This record gives sequence, structure tokens and C-alpha cells, in this order.
Amino acid sequence: MLILVLGALLCVAALAAYTFWGVFNIQTPTNGPSIMFEGRRGTALLVIDVQSDFTKETSSRKWEPDYLQARINYINALGELARDKGWSVISIRHVYKGWYTNLLVRLLGGGLGAKGSDGLQMDPRLTTEPDLDLVKSKSDAFGEQTLSEFLKNHEVDHLIVTGLDGNACVKNTTIGALNRGYRVELCDPAILAQNQNAWKLQKEALQEMGAAVSWDIVENEADLITEKDPA
Repeated sequence: MLILVLGALLCVAALAAYTFWGVFNIQTPTNGPSIMFEGRRGTALLVIDVQSDFTKETSSRKWEPDYLQARINYINALGELARDKGWSVISIRHVYKGWYTNLLVRLLGGGLGAKGSDGLQMDPRLTTEPDLDLVKSKSDAFGEQTLSEFLKNHEVDHLIVTGLDGNACVKNTTIGALNRGYRVELCDPAILAQNQNAWKLQKEALQEMGAAVSWDIVENEADLITEKDPA
């Protein structure tokens, strides 16, 4: 009997350790080769995890309707600006990988972001067609090599970051980008965060790491266009 009890305890401990490792792995920003001396000059707009699963109201996630719509509207405006300016547009969608992770997400997270969910596509209110639709399984989108390859092929060094959640995937993708030497611009009116107090502190921390925070990229860029072409 003692052997059975010890065996069960060991199995529980191993499962707990595996779960902790899995969560840690998903939530940890990545590192990669520096791009700082590659002479890139391009810009890309990242739209992170604005998927139906994460924008719909659930028992654990409630967005204030005006707040949500205003940010979707701003992302759409940025998409139009990106087309005018020749910037790349990248939609990034989160889909959990692995049967165990998906099981936990279904049991504890309402199945949001799990394989087979009907809300894995980008919110239909988004109007800009992306140049790249990237599926990731980690909170840092740079965990997918496809992103780095696309940015290299399009000579991008400047990233305008939008999407959700500011305290999770937006934060970790930003850190992953900074770790590689990208110039990162957080467009605050186009970023969603469930915990606004935490997001305020997170923005300050990301700025200390080297990210810029912008409040109205659309208007500022329009002003620049007007200055260059008064007619």
C-alpha cells in the first residue's frame, strides 16, 4: 500500500512539474539573433490575438463594448494607413499546441484558443487583409520562426504593435522583438488589456526596456503626409 501511495504521489508531483514547465515555456519571451546591423528600413503592423475567442464576452472575460470597439476601429485605421504607406500587415493568432495543454485549456480556460474552437479566426470586425496570417502557440510570437523569416525577407526593423492582451502576448512579443534589436512602437489606443492598472505599469517597464509608446499614429502620419504634399 505504501508503495502505491508513494507511486501516486510521484505521479502527481511529476504532472505538476510538467504543467509548471509547460506554462513557463508558453509564457517566457524568446531570444534570437540581433538584427541591429542588417540595414533594414521597413515597417510592419502586428495585430496580436484579436480573435473571436478573446474578444467575445465570457464568464471570465468581459470587455466594455465601447472600449473594445474603439480599439478595433483604431486597428482598422492603422490597417488602412499601412496600405497607404506600404507597410506589411501581420495578423497573429494563438492556438494552443499539444493534447495536454489543450485539455487544460478546455477544463480551466473555457476552451478559448484551444484546437477545434470556433473562435480561432480574427474578429470579423477587423477589415484589413494581412500579408501574413501567423499561428503561434507561445505568448511571444517570435517563438514561430516564420515571423522572423517574413520580417527579414521584407527588411523590417520597425514594428507597430497592437492587439491583446497588453499584459500577456503583447508584452511578451514586444520583449521578444526588443531582444532581437527591433524598434518597437506600442500603439496604445489599439492595445487591449483586461487589467488597466497592470497595463499602465507594464507600459512603463517596456519603455524602460526600449519600446516607444504612441498615442495617435494615424493622425501623426496623416500630418506628415499633409506636410509633404500640401495639395
